[in-house]
Amino acid sequence: MQETTEQPRNDGTVPVQWCSWHEGTAATTRPVEMVERGAGAGGTLHACRECRITYSLPSLPTWLAQAALFEHLGGDGENGPCGPCNRFEDCEQGAALKAQLQREKDADR
Repeated sequence: MQETTEQPRNDGTVPVQWCSWHEGTAATTRPVEMVERGAGAGGTLHACRECRITYSLPSLPTWLAQAALFEHLGGDGENGPCGPCNRFEDCEQGAALKAQLQREKDADR
């Protein structure tokens, strides 16, 4: 989970948790979208918990953890599906990926 401290930066500004959906400050936010084009390219949009729920916005860390687990379970062009994980016996990597996904889901709450 990305956390912001209230330490002033060199330019005198203080970072805050900004929700890009309701366009206001929030106690905590999670990254939900990366800006890939236009003036804000390279930036990341954050959303508070209420907006993530209202607009069904998955946080990027949760989405990436889920994608990594699905790739492990289903395989890719070079590697086949994980046999043990697909038989309800997690391998070491599968267990680590499932734990990471659970941590990210817990952080979304």
